[in-house]
Parts: sequence; structure tokens; C-alpha cells
Amino acid sequence: MWLRRLLLPACVLFWAAGAGAATLVYGNLLEVRGIAWQDGRLQMPLSRKKYADVRLLDRSLYQFLVSCQEEKCSFSPVGKEYNIFSLRAAKTRENMWIAQVDVNGQLLITFLIFKRADAFSIKPPDEVLFKDKGFLEAIEHSLKNQIKAHI
Repeated sequence: MWLRRLLLPACVLFWAAGAGAATLVYGNLLEVRGIAWQDGRLQMPLSRKKYADVRLLDRSLYQFLVSCQEEKCSFSPVGKEYNIFSLRAAKTRENMWIAQVDVNGQLLITFLIFKRADAFSIKPPDEVLFKDKGFLEAIEHSLKNQIKAHI
């Protein structure tokens, strides 16, 4: 009997915890999952609750996300361009680099690059799903070439 009394409040709490999450569908290029609203502010996905994986660079994209009331917000990007914004060696681990890639001047995505033997492993954030595999491969190729140039 007492379990039934706890069931409704528990269901409401679990529903409320996930109710603020949204997904940005960025054209045919990628999806960003785990966007939340916290204390009335837009919160982009974080790794280990502190490392920014995705940042917004464009005011129009920010305003679109703030005004979108759906669980999946579809945005049509202006192009299919990327630029390696920054690349640096990790301070805590040898043969590891952290790269930030600018996508269309609207999103900044953080990649982790690991060198194992003669191969590189490039890891995008877990919350970012690349739908255009060719676009991801082009980014990975550019990152590998830039690291090889600095080694």
C-alpha cells in the first residue's frame, strides 16, 4: 500500500529530470544531444560535468535553441565548412591532444586525439553524433595532418 503512494511522486520526479533535455539536429551534418535548461539558462553538454564539449558561437543559433520548444530542434546550417580553431597537447597525458573545431562559425566542438603506436584515434564528444561520415572523416584527416606537422 505504501509503495503505491511513492509511485506517483517518483514518476513525476523522473519525468521532470529528463523534461528539459533537447537535441539539436544540425542539418544533415550532426546532432548534439543533452542540451538542457538549468536555472533559466541554456546548458550545452559537458564531459565529467565540467569540460565544454560543444559551444555556441552564433547568436542566431542560440536564439533558435532558446525559442525551440520541442525535444528535437532542427536547424538548417548555412554551409558545410570547418576550421581547426585550436590544437594543443594535453598537460595530463603524453601523446594526447585536445582540438577545438569550428563548424560554420556556429558551433565549436572539442575533440580528443590519442596517438597509439603509429596510429591516431580521434574521439568526438559522446553527445555529438555525426550523421555525415564524410564530414567527420575530413575533420579527422585535417586534425591528423596538423598533429603530424607539429611532431
